[in-house]
Amino acid sequence: MKFFEKAKKVLNYLLDCFFPRCCTICHRKVDGDDYCNLCSSCIVKIPWIKGNRCSLCSRPMGDGEVTGQEKLVCSECKANPPHFKSGMSCWLHKGVGRDIVLTLKYRNADFLKNDIATLLKNYCGEVCEFAENSLLVPVPIHYFRRVRRGYNQTEIIAHAIAKIVDSATVINILRSKNKKSQTKLKRDERLINTKDMFEYAANSNDIPQDSKIVVIDDVSTTGATVNECCRVLRGAGFNNLHVLTLSYG
Repeated sequence: MKFFEKAKKVLNYLLDCFFPRCCTICHRKVDGDDYCNLCSSCIVKIPWIKGNRCSLCSRPMGDGEVTGQEKLVCSECKANPPHFKSGMSCWLHKGVGRDIVLTLKYRNADFLKNDIATLLKNYCGEVCEFAENSLLVPVPIHYFRRVRRGYNQTEIIAHAIAKIVDSATVINILRSKNKKSQTKLKRDERLINTKDMFEYAANSNDIPQDSKIVVIDDVSTTGATVNECCRVLRGAGFNNLHVLTLSYG
């Protein structure tokens, strides 16, 4: 084993000499062996969500909002309870965190899958516990958008998580019916646009109704997309529903 590890390091060194790895965010040379497409300078700038957060939407909560109850829930989620039991986002949607999500979304970034897996394992170990023994359901995109883009970024994220959580399995059981993107829509428009956007695309008899399902998305802005996915899954008979996104905001 040690021989192969040393051989891999030598091979990587030779490849770096002839084909230097560049950071996909800042385009500087990648340093170290853990990451192929992210440099250490960018990694330390990722705005990870730490401390108190809403257990449903993952919004960071100040000390003044915490009442001492075990399960923290923000005022928005109390007023409008979602269709899932718990939610988690890894970092805030700004700076390098936002750049990673946009790279995933628009630059055919399947090459980031291994780096995202390593990031989550090293800096956000809660993801492993959150996704344990679960079915990871990527938020689908419409067929025509998938053909045009060539991939679905939420599947890349789901497979990155499955890479570090042995008991998690990626499964596509939702289909998108809406061709309109959420990206440029305002909050109220997002809520309207997501209505009846998805449909259940599997035989419910094939999946145990008590399965732990974690819906995967790239970013949670209003939570409308993942909530609509969970509404459809609840209608199909599933109740153990959770949400996991890379970015929040």
